[in-house]
Amino acid sequence: MAAKRKLTQPSREVIFGFHPVVEALNAGRRKIQSVIVDRDTLSERQAEAIQLAQNQGIAWNRQTPEQIRSACGSDQHQGIGALVSPLPNDSVEAVVADAAANAKDPLLVLLDGIVDPTNLGAIVRTAHCAGADAVVVPKDRAVGPTPVVSKVSAGALEHTRLCRVTNLAGTIQWLKKKSFWVAGLAMEGEQSLFDADLKGPLALVIGGEGRGLRRLVQEHCDFLLSIPLCGRVDSLNASAAAAVVLYEAFRQRRTG
Repeated sequence: MAAKRKLTQPSREVIFGFHPVVEALNAGRRKIQSVIVDRDTLSERQAEAIQLAQNQGIAWNRQTPEQIRSACGSDQHQGIGALVSPLPNDSVEAVVADAAANAKDPLLVLLDGIVDPTNLGAIVRTAHCAGADAVVVPKDRAVGPTPVVSKVSAGALEHTRLCRVTNLAGTIQWLKKKSFWVAGLAMEGEQSLFDADLKGPLALVIGGEGRGLRRLVQEHCDFLLSIPLCGRVDSLNASAAAAVVLYEAFRQRRTG
């Protein structure tokens, strides 16, 4: 019987869109092989990205619109892409250690099975803007940091510490041992988001599209939060819910 091939992460990928390319150049977290554009006469934004690349000694070249569309795998490339290494995976342990070294109460966003890259991109963008220290996602049955995620995040992914873990419930248990409070967002949560204390070391857990939090993950949360609603629709989608809870946490932590 033939052995199963081990699936490996590709060594290169093409990110696309002005903000993802520029932010990848600014962040310096990826190895960037080259930048590609789709015209001979550069637009102002293309010229800005090319200047950044040249300042770092990174090659660039022109391709036809058809070639760049094929390379990016999308029509949403805005005339620019970059051949880059995958986003480096961070570790929850390193994030927590860095927060402790800086005497900071960390805020982590744990995602329980988000499969839509547009949802992940939107959550990453909000998490970055609201000051979260990292976004944590499972390695299996969940979307990872794809070029589409970087595009939807408007480049925020390039500056976000993203941790991919094997066991989300195990990660929650480890965080609790490190004095984190773990708050799950659930429709059936008995505590209103606006009555909760979201200060201190905190992990916010957001469920996947449709199903919400898995039972085991929910059982490991210290408490469950619900978002008050007044319309006929009984829930927000994952990215909208994440934005509401993250900015309530941001408000509380900012005012002390």
